[in-house]
Formats: sequence, C-alpha cells, structure tokens
Amino acid sequence: MNKQSEYYFKPKKLFSQNFLIDQNIAKKIASSIHSNEDDYIIEIGCGTGSLTKYLLEKKSTLIGTEIDWPAIEILSKIFPKKTFPNFILLNQDILQIGLSELIQKHNLPKSYKFLIAGNIPYKISSEIFFWLFHQSKNIKNAILMIQKEVAQRLTANPRTKEYGILTIAMELVGNCKSLFDVPPTCFHPRPDVTSTVIEMTFNKTIEVQYFRNVMVIVRTAFNQRRKTLRNSLMNVFKKKFKSDKEKISKFIFENNDKYFKKRAEELTTEDFIGLYKLINNE
Repeated sequence: MNKQSEYYFKPKKLFSQNFLIDQNIAKKIASSIHSNEDDYIIEIGCGTGSLTKYLLEKKSTLIGTEIDWPAIEILSKIFPKKTFPNFILLNQDILQIGLSELIQKHNLPKSYKFLIAGNIPYKISSEIFFWLFHQSKNIKNAILMIQKEVAQRLTANPRTKEYGILTIAMELVGNCKSLFDVPPTCFHPRPDVTSTVIEMTFNKTIEVQYFRNVMVIVRTAFNQRRKTLRNSLMNVFKKKFKSDKEKISKFIFENNDKYFKKRAEELTTEDFIGLYKLINNE
C-alpha cells in the first residue's frame, strides 16, 4: 500500500469510498483525457490523490473536489500549492458546485467547456450524472470510473433490459462509450463489482428546462415499463385534455401505431423527443 492510500487515510463507508490503488489504471485514465495547458479539468472526489497526481502532470489547471476534510488535509500535504500552482483544491460536494460560478470566478468565457474526471462513488453515481447532464453546455467530455452495470445502462440499445431512463438522458445531451474494465483488486477496499471507465462526450445543444421537460415523459413511461404507452401515459393525456375521454381516445387512435401501442423500451431517444413535441403541440 503506497502512501496515497490506507497508510494515510481509512476509507469511510459513509462516502462510499473505494480508493484506486493501481497506478497503471490511474495512468491509463489520465491518458484518456486529451487536454492542453489552457484547459481546466475538474476531478470529482480526489480521495487520496492516486489519479490526481497523473492529472497534474498534464499541466492543465486542475480543480480537485473532495467532500471529506481528512482527505483534504492529506491532499494538501501531498500536493502543496508551491509545488503544484496549477492545483485548486475545493472542500466541497461536487453536487453543490455550479459550473457557471466557476466560470465567473476564473474569468472564463460563458461558453467555456470543462473536462471532467474521477472515480465516482457508486452510491451517488446517478446524482452525479444528472449534475453533468444539467450543465452539459459547459462540459466538453468526462472520463469517469463507474460500476460496470451502470455503464451498460448508459450505453444500452432499445429493447434490452439495460435500456432506460439513464440511457435516454445521456443521449439527449451527447453520447457515451466504455473504454476499459477495472477489476475489484485495483481498489481498497475491494468493491463487490467490476468497474468500467467510460467517456461521455457532450456534443448536443439542449436547454436545461427542455431536457427536464422531456425527462418527465421519459420517467413516466419507464416507471411502468411493461405497460404500453397508452396506459403508462394516461395521466399525461388526462392533464392535456382535461380528462375529456373522447379527445383522449381520438389522440391515442391517431398516434397509436407510431407511439402508443409500444412500450417505453421500444422507443428511441428521437422517438421520445417527437412524443414530447406531440403532447405539447410543438
């Protein structure tokens, strides 16, 4: 065990901490990030700095976030400001950080796009994904290590059991691909599952409120994924037509073949966008 792992710091179950201890994997993750000196990289959860030290070698400005104060103290000793002037360490929950605020603080253009990296806690991976999705206009891409099962959901195809809410949300803002798997032996303590390093690319322009609105339809449909949309979206129809049964029946009949006789898992992301526009007369 090297000095950036258990010797200095005991992982906490409260924060779902599984520290990366394989330096080859840390190097491989860092090498997946293509940056230059003008870029700002945000690391989600620095932990004991296994990945941090290789990100700092890239000479970009690194904004490291860590919620756990004892870890902050360790990181401050390992990466002192005098030696690493390009390292900004924040004792903050990543979910409470707004990218627009960072842009303003560092005098960056409003359209600036950050690079994101991190070995993210499995327990809050979904919350972190939606933090990314909601701020996607200011993110170029993200290299993240996550649970393999979750990676499969992010990259799933329609008509599969993995395909669902997370898949659609990802495709609304960009695309995702799996880079490589990481076995439990590369962590301390060892997790019960295999991990996967993914690359998210945020290359689609979508307003946050529009994203949220489409996702309301997506969530409603997938919350009853075994039902056809004519049944799972009935409350949506009732709201649209003020419970007028005749208008609801006509609306369903006219769009039955394209949408409503299908289940949620049969619709593509483009289908859901089309469905949202249809329901909202856009």
